[in-house]
Amino acid sequence: MFLVAIWLDRSQPAQSAPQTYAFLFLYLCFALAAAAATWRNWWLDARLAVPSHIIDMAVFAVIVFSTNGYTSPFFLVFILPLLSAAIRWGWRETALTALALVVLFFSGGILVAGSVSFELQRFIVRTAHLIILSSILIWFGIHQRFTSLFVRLDDFDSLIGKTEPTALALRVAMEAAGANQGTLLARWEGDSSFSGLRIVDGSVETIDRADGLVNDAAFGGAFLFDVGKNRALTKTARSWSRFGKLLTIIDPAELNRLGLSEGLVAQLRSGTAEGWLILEGIPELSIDYVELGRELGRAAGSVIDRSALVSAIEESVAAQTRWSLARDVHDSIVQFLAGASFRVEAIARAARSGKKVDADLAELKRLLVEEQTEIRSFVDALRRDRAIEIAVVVEDLRALAIRLSQQWSIHCKVSVEAKDAAIPIRVHLDIQQLLREAVANAVRHGEADHVVVELAVEGDSLRLDVIDNGKGFGESNGSLVEPWSLKERVDRAHGSLMLVSKPGRTDVSISLPLSGAT
Repeated sequence: MFLVAIWLDRSQPAQSAPQTYAFLFLYLCFALAAAAATWRNWWLDARLAVPSHIIDMAVFAVIVFSTNGYTSPFFLVFILPLLSAAIRWGWRETALTALALVVLFFSGGILVAGSVSFELQRFIVRTAHLIILSSILIWFGIHQRFTSLFVRLDDFDSLIGKTEPTALALRVAMEAAGANQGTLLARWEGDSSFSGLRIVDGSVETIDRADGLVNDAAFGGAFLFDVGKNRALTKTARSWSRFGKLLTIIDPAELNRLGLSEGLVAQLRSGTAEGWLILEGIPELSIDYVELGRELGRAAGSVIDRSALVSAIEESVAAQTRWSLARDVHDSIVQFLAGASFRVEAIARAARSGKKVDADLAELKRLLVEEQTEIRSFVDALRRDRAIEIAVVVEDLRALAIRLSQQWSIHCKVSVEAKDAAIPIRVHLDIQQLLREAVANAVRHGEADHVVVELAVEGDSLRLDVIDNGKGFGESNGSLVEPWSLKERVDRAHGSLMLVSKPGRTDVSISLPLSGAT
């Protein structure tokens, strides 16, 4: 573009025209040759970065001062090496480039000041422009290190817990880099060797055992590799290129076993495992992919960690569910069967003494049928995958109150102050067991014969009040002794319990959250 511009403007170049044309023609040939040589060669691109940068600055200085000196319309070409330094390296290299350009411009301006009419104001203004632009790009370079590439994991959240973690982590990295081949080697805590998998054009191969991969800490974060040319390239903390021989960084036996050719290696960063990502078949592979590789290593590790967390949560929920079910079975079925065995023993003694036991057997049969119905209701509730309408909950609670009245020979009544609401299954089961335990406590310990149950929905909570006419709870160190069985279940459901007790009346008020329960 410079060559065409000064060729069209016959007044340019103002100084040493033949030499300027020859110089620009040579530079054009150099630029085309460099572009052709480095177009798909990341190794040569990194090798020529510093020499080309120096040549660019020199050429641009010649262009400016061969076309009207410091008043040249091509002054803005100084922006290009500044941008190149800011993007390719860091703020220190940008500052050195800026200093060199300012010195070149200032020195050139002083040299041409005696040969042409010198406009001091324009010279100062342009020098100031160059310094200000340099400062902005240095600031950009300083803050560039606080930014990083970002791999979105939200699109893969639905697969976490459903797909094998290492396979999902590898697919995330391959999709982000555009690679068509990938390998992931990981070693979990307590393991002495690595294992993993390899994906080639969609097909998955398992790697059972590997001793390791990278044995040079300087290349540990991420690097490009070319097996055929024995090359490895990475970036230092200051964004300088670091060159190495691949066969001294990776064991040749591992290279052959994995069938690697050219691509990107990145360290897997995970709290639960350590390992390596190897991505091949990346289009337009360049040194810029080193930074992406480090980010992909963190992203793959995050996928593995999140999968481990989901697995731990599922195991915890399963364990909690098993414990809760065991408690429910103990509090309902086991206790009923224990009571039934005592009644069978009593009936047997009565039969041996010659008493008629037909009525007792009929009553026991009726209780067994009712317990069978309740067990079916319990299992049915577990099979449901949605919340239950309050009307169904109230119906089940009233049926339970009738059975408890018959079981304990008391009067148990349920009243409801709730409009339409959806009750989670877990809360439904909890309030049934809480009512069983509350009535048992009232009869056994409080000697009550009348129990009133009040159910209400208040915002995001379900309130269960159990009021009896017993003698109340005892005291220890001046405070009421809370029923531990009720307290334990309420705490497990993240609810609250209030107890007011005096001779002739005991109020147990329980509040259970509806949100978050399942």
